[in-house]
Amino acid sequence: MLKNKTNNLKTLILKELKLSDITPEYIKWLNNFETVKFTEQRYKKHTKKDVVNYVKKQIKSNNNFLYGIFLCDKKNKDKHIGNIKLGSIDFNHKSAYISYLIGNKSFLNFGIATWAISKVVTIAKKKFKLKKLFAGTYSINYASIKVLKKNNFKCEGILKSSIEFQKKRYDSMIYGLILR
Repeated sequence: MLKNKTNNLKTLILKELKLSDITPEYIKWLNNFETVKFTEQRYKKHTKKDVVNYVKKQIKSNNNFLYGIFLCDKKNKDKHIGNIKLGSIDFNHKSAYISYLIGNKSFLNFGIATWAISKVVTIAKKKFKLKKLFAGTYSINYASIKVLKKNNFKCEGILKSSIEFQKKRYDSMIYGLILR
C-alpha cells in the first residue's frame, strides 16, 4: 500500500500486460532517456506499432511473461506505472531472467520495484516452479542494485568493462537468486 499526498490508501497490483494498457504515456516512458538510460531500450525510438508488436509477442509467448505494475485507488481506477518481465524462462533448467522498469517518475523511490520483484519471485516459484532467477544491471545503476539486494539477490558475476554508457566503459553485474 502507498499513501498519496491526500492520505488515500492506494494498492499496487501486478497483472499481465494487455494491448489496452499501451497508452501514449507508456510509449513516452520508453522514449525518455532518464527512464531507460540503464536499459538497451535507450538505443531505439519506440512507436506505438513497435510497442504493440512487442506486447503481442509477449502475450503469445510460452516462456516470456510481461506484467504491468498498476496503482489502484479506492475507485478501482488502475494507473500503469511500470513493468516487470519474467523471461525467457528456461523450463529445462528451471531458470529465468527478470527485468523491470518504473516508467512513471512520480513513483520512483517508493519501494515499488522492490515490491514488484518480490511478487515476480513468488510467481516464479509457485506458478512456474522455477529454481533460479537472474537479473542484470550496470555497475552504476545503484537503485537497481539496491532493489535486487533487498530481494536477496546476490552478485554472481561481473563482466568487466562490458557496457558503454555516455562514452565511458562500465561493468555489467549479474545477480542471482536461488528459489527454495
